[in-house]
Amino acid sequence: MIFGSQYYRPPFPSRPDWERDMGHMRELGFDSVKLWAVWNWIEARRGEFDFGDLDELVAIAKTNGLRVVINTIPEGAPHWTLEGNEDAHYTTKDAHRIVYGGPANLPSAGWPGLCPDKREAAEAANGFIEKVAAHFAAEESVIAIDVWNEPHLEPMFDYRDDMLCYCDHSAARFAEWLRVKYGSLEALNEAWFRRHSDWSQVELPRRFGTWADMIDWRLFWISNLRRWLHDRVAAARRGAPGKTIQTHVAYSSVLGNKMAGGLANELGDEFSLAPEVDVFGLSSFPKWLQGERHLFVQLAHSEMVAEASRGRPFYQVELQGGAGKAGLLGGEVPTGRDVRLWNYNSAAAGGKGVMYWQYAPEPAGLESPGFGLIGFRGRDTERSIEAGRCARELRDSGLGAARRLLPLNAIYVSRKSQVLCFSAERREGLYAGSLAGAYKAAYAGCVPVRFVHEDYLGSLAAEGVSRLYMPMALSLSPSEIEAIAAFAEGGGTVIGEAACGLYGPGGLLDEDCLALRRIFGLAHVELRGNPGWGPVTARMPDGSAGFTGSQYRHAVLPQAGTEVLAVFEDGAPALTERRTGAGKAVFVASFAALGYNEAEDEATRALILGNFDSRGYSCLRSLALSSELEIGRPFAPVMRLHETAEDFFIVVSNHLDAEVSIALGLEVGAERLEEIRLRVAGGDGIVHRVGKR
Repeated sequence: MIFGSQYYRPPFPSRPDWERDMGHMRELGFDSVKLWAVWNWIEARRGEFDFGDLDELVAIAKTNGLRVVINTIPEGAPHWTLEGNEDAHYTTKDAHRIVYGGPANLPSAGWPGLCPDKREAAEAANGFIEKVAAHFAAEESVIAIDVWNEPHLEPMFDYRDDMLCYCDHSAARFAEWLRVKYGSLEALNEAWFRRHSDWSQVELPRRFGTWADMIDWRLFWISNLRRWLHDRVAAARRGAPGKTIQTHVAYSSVLGNKMAGGLANELGDEFSLAPEVDVFGLSSFPKWLQGERHLFVQLAHSEMVAEASRGRPFYQVELQGGAGKAGLLGGEVPTGRDVRLWNYNSAAAGGKGVMYWQYAPEPAGLESPGFGLIGFRGRDTERSIEAGRCARELRDSGLGAARRLLPLNAIYVSRKSQVLCFSAERREGLYAGSLAGAYKAAYAGCVPVRFVHEDYLGSLAAEGVSRLYMPMALSLSPSEIEAIAAFAEGGGTVIGEAACGLYGPGGLLDEDCLALRRIFGLAHVELRGNPGWGPVTARMPDGSAGFTGSQYRHAVLPQAGTEVLAVFEDGAPALTERRTGAGKAVFVASFAALGYNEAEDEATRALILGNFDSRGYSCLRSLALSSELEIGRPFAPVMRLHETAEDFFIVVSNHLDAEVSIALGLEVGAERLEEIRLRVAGGDGIVHRVGKR
């Protein structure tokens, strides 16, 4: 486990504070500190490296028993890098070149650096990373090199309504990527519906209209960023063989800070990036960026990144320590309760620690005077006191060696579907909202659930998934369709929604509707838009509310063996079920998960939860949570299981203001059932250990 704070971002904090602050970190119970290695601060003149500040900080940290993570920041580029690289500025679709400047989070400027698609620019930046890694290779107190602070297409946070990068070097990389993918110009023409006679005629997609080219443009960038990360990791390994290499995303780009997505816009796809490093992580600024329900949102992001990590250690590499940068002088200040629940959310998701952004208040620029975990002149706050308390509790809980148990219930994450939604005039918010709705229903019902990404579809059975909800899975490949059908036939439950698999991987309509027919036993009739893209209500046979969908109704004809469970007002099938092999396939003829995200009605929540296993884990024979407050309106308690060879760990994060009672029947051994009753105070978290012997 790792607990500490980001501390140094040159030139702040100033040198007179260093001894005092690191001594106080030790007193709080922290064991680690993160320091920025900014390129233009270290190599202001080409070939002349000044590690004086970092060397002194590492020495002070070591004296105070603090481990160090060095975060390399080549995005703060020295101005000498411009010479001979004037053609490598990041460039928008309208040919605007983004010159060096000072963003809110980089006082020494040089942002955003140069586009790494120019080989010379990338080699220079990666050479800096290698130099930093080599400098600290023999220093045992430096436990990790973070090679990319929040990987994404760097200028996109400031250019969200635009697209990048359209420089000549990125254009050449894209052309190379297309050649590899399609093999011939004829194959590209067929996929894009073009009549090009030469590769030089292939243009970079700049407008929304023909999905195929925009889908490829986005998928190229997702893979291109992974290539950039791969090269950074290789540079760090050359400099410091054997040293742990990590990176951390700004948030789950699948979900987006506001649960409106970001994968196809900012392109920091956690599922693409995580396999490149030893340790993965994320940033979270819940009170600033994640809205009134930040406890729920931060948990969702943590669990999505847990899935992307695929067994690698991951942790909260940046967690909001003070007021965010909204407003003239910062935003809403987190409470000690916020800090505690954010910590226990991370632990519940399997996170191996927390670092705060950042220790001291920002002294200058747009982020001033925000983000300080402590107050002016090193004064403690309720946040810093709670952060220290959590560090001591969670480090001593035994969770460090435990692995998260994988729930039986899963929500399917489809990169292709999300990119398709973005390509349809930036509508990826509908896809992210659908994921959020399915997850929110499970959260509100206190049902453990996980995410399953299309990259790992083949692991469903081996990882014990028994229920698979597929919100807005618009784009599926034939192999995906066959794997999902086989999952149901093998005993699983599949829940699909309107237009499931209606498009192939390239955005081409599947007029045979293979997914509908093969998985759900249905024939396609028509896709019908709701008035104003609003709600549509289904009814059960007894007239009671069935669920509320959103955006569309999918008119279908049930085939032999498919039963209609609910209908729309005109009598058309709204909910069907097909028994197939040892399992079943349920079809919801609208976007119910999106509908629940928008309206949170009880009937839709009941529909989603009714297709999940309420226990959540195969080792649980029973699970019940209760409180004097109504659960799920709008917050709920969270319970997750972890284990080692010797122990189970029950982690609870109670988002309610009132105490919650939890009763579990835990199968500890082949013939041993442990009945466990826990009580967790409102706004509190606990770790409860259960021995296996």
